[in-house]
Amino acid sequence: MNSILNITSTLVLLSVITKANQVIVTSPVKKNVVFEVVLEEGVSSKPFLVVYEKGINPYGLSNTTKTEIQPKFNTGNAYTFELKDQSKPLYFSLLLTGYLMDVTIAREFHFEPGDHIKITVRKTDVPNIYDLDFSGRASGKYRCQNEFLYAVETDTVKVSPEFTKDNQYHKDNQSFRYTNLLYDLIEKYQPEMSDYSYHLLHTDVLGSIGKYIFSDLQVKLFDQLSKKDTAGFKALAKSFSDKYKLDFVSNIPDGVLCDSKEYALFLIEKIRTMVLIDFATVNYPIVYERIKKVNNTVLRDKMIITLFKCYGDRFHDDYGTILFDARSVVKTKEFKEILKSL
Repeated sequence: MNSILNITSTLVLLSVITKANQVIVTSPVKKNVVFEVVLEEGVSSKPFLVVYEKGINPYGLSNTTKTEIQPKFNTGNAYTFELKDQSKPLYFSLLLTGYLMDVTIAREFHFEPGDHIKITVRKTDVPNIYDLDFSGRASGKYRCQNEFLYAVETDTVKVSPEFTKDNQYHKDNQSFRYTNLLYDLIEKYQPEMSDYSYHLLHTDVLGSIGKYIFSDLQVKLFDQLSKKDTAGFKALAKSFSDKYKLDFVSNIPDGVLCDSKEYALFLIEKIRTMVLIDFATVNYPIVYERIKKVNNTVLRDKMIITLFKCYGDRFHDDYGTILFDARSVVKTKEFKEILKSL
C-alpha cells in the first residue's frame, strides 16, 4: 500500500488510511502477555516493566495509572515477564535499573492480549542508548514503534518550517515530512499487525505531531497579539485555516480514539486554537462547551478530565462553575471518580 499522507493537501485523511475491510478490534477474551528480555554482552542492569493500566496520562489523570512489573524469573541474562489475564491493549515501557536513575529503553509501546515477544537488548557506543530487536508472535507493531525514533532522527532532508516569517502557514513543512515517514513505516509493517494496532499507531502519530503544530501556532498567534498586530494575527489565522484541513475521525473506531495516548490532548489543543482564532483569547468556558459537543462519550469525558488537569489553574473564577457542570456531564465511571477528587 502506498503512503497514506498527501502532503500537498492535508495532514491526514483517516477516511483514506482506513483499510477497506471492517475493523477487527482485539477480542476481550483474557490472554496472557509474555516478554522475554535478553541482555547481550555489556548490559548488566536488571530490566523491569511499567504498565500503564489506565492509559498514558502524562498529567496525572489518576493516582493509580501505572504498575511496576518485575521479571517472573530469569535464566542467566534472559528475563521473563508474564502479564496474566490481559483483556485489552495497554501501553508499557521497558526500563533498566540504574545507580542514580533508571533508564527507559522502550517508551510507551503498546501490547495486545496474547502477545509473546522476545526483546534483545544490545549496548551501543552511546551511554544509556541501546539497540533493541523484537521477534515473536505479533512483533511487527513493536518493530514499527521502535523504528519511529530512528526514522525522525536520521532524516536529513531539509524542508520549510511550519510557519514563515510573513505570517503564513507552509503546508509542505517538516511536520508533514515526519508524518509521512512514520505513516510509511506503519504501512511497511501493516501485514504483521492487527487492525487495532494499525489504527492506534496512526492515531498516535496524528495526535503527537498535530498537537505540536497547534501548540506552535498558538505561540505565533499570541506573539501577534502581544505586538498588537491585528493584521498579522488575522493573516496567520486565515493562512492556517485555509491550508490545514483535517478529517480525523472517519472510519476510526471510537475505542481506538479513546485509547490513544495522544489524541485527547491533541483535540483539546485544536479546540483551544480555534477559540483563540475566533475570540483573540482563550476563553475556557467556551473551550469546555465545545468539548462537551464531542459525540464520542468516553473520549469527551477523557478530554474534560484532561482539560482540568492541564488547564484548570487558568479557569480562574469559572473553575467552580465548570466543575459543577462537569460532574453532571461526565458519565464514564473512572473519570467521574477523578472529578470527585478535584
